[in-house]
Amino acid sequence: MTYDCAILGAGPGGYVAALVAAHRGLKTVVIEKDKAGGVCTNRGCIPSKVLLYATGAFLDLKNLTSFGLKVENAHIDIDVLRKRKERAILRTVKSIEYLLRENGIELIKGTGVFTSADSLKVTALDGTEQTVRAKNIIIATGSSPIELPGLEPDGRQVITSDEALDLPDVPQKMMVIGGGPIGLEMAEIYAALGSEIVIVELLPTLLPGMDADLCEAIQTAFVRRGMTVRTGAKVTNLNRQGNGQVITSISAADGSSTEELTCDRVLVSVGMKPNTADLALEKIGVQTDGRGFITVDRQMKTTVDGIYAIGDVVGGKLLAHKASREGHVAAEVIAGKDVSIDYRSLPGAVFTHPELASVGLTEKEAREQYGEVDVGKTSLQAIGKAVATGHGDGFAKVISHKETGEILGVHIVAPNAGDLIGEAALAMRLKATAADIGSTIHVHPTISEALMESALDAGGNAVHTVKK
Repeated sequence: MTYDCAILGAGPGGYVAALVAAHRGLKTVVIEKDKAGGVCTNRGCIPSKVLLYATGAFLDLKNLTSFGLKVENAHIDIDVLRKRKERAILRTVKSIEYLLRENGIELIKGTGVFTSADSLKVTALDGTEQTVRAKNIIIATGSSPIELPGLEPDGRQVITSDEALDLPDVPQKMMVIGGGPIGLEMAEIYAALGSEIVIVELLPTLLPGMDADLCEAIQTAFVRRGMTVRTGAKVTNLNRQGNGQVITSISAADGSSTEELTCDRVLVSVGMKPNTADLALEKIGVQTDGRGFITVDRQMKTTVDGIYAIGDVVGGKLLAHKASREGHVAAEVIAGKDVSIDYRSLPGAVFTHPELASVGLTEKEAREQYGEVDVGKTSLQAIGKAVATGHGDGFAKVISHKETGEILGVHIVAPNAGDLIGEAALAMRLKATAADIGSTIHVHPTISEALMESALDAGGNAVHTVKK
């Protein structure tokens, strides 16, 4: 059978692309080797947020003693939490499958390999094969955790986030190798459950690539809560013991010093690699870079006509919402519309306590590109809602162009920062100025007032400040 559009992968990029294509009248098929929703739904975004919500509520419960709330013997039942996580995954998977089915999209369970630019050999889970032909093909096969030599996961003593999300038990001491979003969210979960946490990050700060003020804020918060953070360090040796423990050697990045630590479990979270090696892309001429990421333009077109790529396989920031937008764009282009992706206003969030979110340039990047810039920053200690609810440890930061006032970047450390950043992303997409946000009336009392106040501060017009 020949389709208008075939999509390899039913993750947040693939299934969104399928729905948009079907809505535009294209005969569409999705090929997925696992469950609908991909890693995000089954082993990433959804299960991790169930665990983070529970452990975050547990942390808040402890803090509410100062409000007079007394709860005796509060604890988290791991078995109940695990079942709740599985229900959330199942409900989300079924919702995606329902949408695909009701929109007339065929879902084939299996793996696809290119045999030509318009055909795929699809091997079903039972080993049977069929050929799928399509006028257009979208590659949305996602990514997998990177494995480091000597630190290969065994699923027991040395694990990835996949195993960490299954919560078989709570280790007494766990090392997290990698200070990126996934590693920090896993550290957050297990620390709240009672594990002693050691985080090892090769680069000088946690969350490399994010604004320096956000990096400092999360490290301060984690250390205050009893976690050990080793930045500018690397694990040089790992010995798995017969008693289930792991002895690790940690060295400074320059090799100047070494220490040994014994842990019950080691979580390796050092990044992701694209799932492109087994697609036979070289056979049809689809170009990739040295790491296997597929080269695309702003319309998600590869170097071969009729073949598109979206999501983690194209690199950049590996975010589910980025994949969804890229899938939307690819499907619209296939349907004949002249649209393209805009990464300038791509937001991101880290769902730790405190929660972090950002969009646009960091302060360092902005100064490198534009020279002198305006920076406005407001502590949550100046925001009534934050003080009233005991969440004064945070801030909002707005970076704007010195001459035009256009917003270049926004960074937030606050409760629900991931929700708050949407306003800033829209402002950047519309090329709004700091004055535009500053003059927009925000509800009082809300945490969003911190963004308004910071925008005013960027223009030298902050209200809740002492003029010098």
